[in-house]
Amino acid sequence: MHLTLTNIFQNLFTSGFQEVPPAKSLEDEDHTYIRGDIGNRSPCPGLNALANQGFLPRDGKDITPAQVEHALMTALHMDKLAARSLTRALPPLCRPDGTFDLIDLRRHNVIEHDSSFTRLDFHQGDNYTFQPAMLQAMIDDADGGPVTLRSLAKTFIRRNKESRATGAPRLPVGLWFIRLFQAVGVMNIAQTGGVLTKELLEAVFAEERFPDVILNNPKPRTVFTLLGNALGMLRYVILSP
Repeated sequence: MHLTLTNIFQNLFTSGFQEVPPAKSLEDEDHTYIRGDIGNRSPCPGLNALANQGFLPRDGKDITPAQVEHALMTALHMDKLAARSLTRALPPLCRPDGTFDLIDLRRHNVIEHDSSFTRLDFHQGDNYTFQPAMLQAMIDDADGGPVTLRSLAKTFIRRNKESRATGAPRLPVGLWFIRLFQAVGVMNIAQTGGVLTKELLEAVFAEERFPDVILNNPKPRTVFTLLGNALGMLRYVILSP
């Protein structure tokens, strides 16, 4: 799930994908958490969680961008512009029939990129497996408190230095912006007052599960809340956290 400024403006003036059905109540389907096979999963914990909880096909296969858009609106309470903008990056991964599998997101430098907060870089041989020590490092950046935009800025700077030190090249400008929005993605999805607890982070990243505090929070997630979080973190990146 990734956003660029280009995607936002494209969706302001175009109809985007085939119209998705209206968002349904969460009670309409079985959204029991069942952890999927890592062999069929992506580097994106958010999309993996949507599959693990039945908002996307549980096997992670033959998914359409319209299904992702609908899942974002249904499970995560995103408005249409935000959901459509986030799914704009998916078509390059789609087959001629318009579908993709979650493992297709492992393709390097399409959506997946180096300097991830919880995954190794591509040149290190595994760009999709969750690394518990990397999540712990993100939590440690908060110095004993909950994760905030300030601590995410520390993680953002640290991971860039670590990535470059191991030999990863600089990110192209487009992927740098994707990385910026991805860094605050969970903060925007959670809408928990600008703080992320260790328990919430472990649910999303380690278990690849959206907890009830997210699923049951009806506050709209919009392009503007995401931009606000991104600019808030970027302020700390520029001024030093």
